[in-house]
Amino acid sequence: MFSLEHRVRVFVFQFVDAQVEYLLLRQKPREEWPLGPVVGPIGLDEGIEDAIVREVREETGLERAHHIIDLSQPTKELFGDVGLIEWPFAYQAGTPSEPSPGIVPGPTIGEYRWMSFEEAFHTVDNAIDRAARVRLRVDLHG
Repeated sequence: MFSLEHRVRVFVFQFVDAQVEYLLLRQKPREEWPLGPVVGPIGLDEGIEDAIVREVREETGLERAHHIIDLSQPTKELFGDVGLIEWPFAYQAGTPSEPSPGIVPGPTIGEYRWMSFEEAFHTVDNAIDRAARVRLRVDLHG
């Protein structure tokens, strides 16, 4: 029997002064997982935006997005009789006039860091995540 799972990959960012900071998370145990975006399943009766908000809240404690951006280009992979579709989105956590309230990591998060684009780009090994981050940067800076 073939099964298909849908997940969101959420690239959390915030504006601090005139700069953009990008949040990277490491799942527990720290040594076994790379730094990356918020990742989680989309429930059967759940819309994509609801899944984005829920996953960000569960992993970071952030309650409200200032803006959610569709980064297009979902990825599709097959593993035998299991399919996986991942939907990349960006989640704006704060603005210079209304900063994010701070991260309260969920129980599965081992580490988190806010980084500049350059630092985040060079820290992330996943080419798909790098491409999504570049699309977000282009969206933000024109």
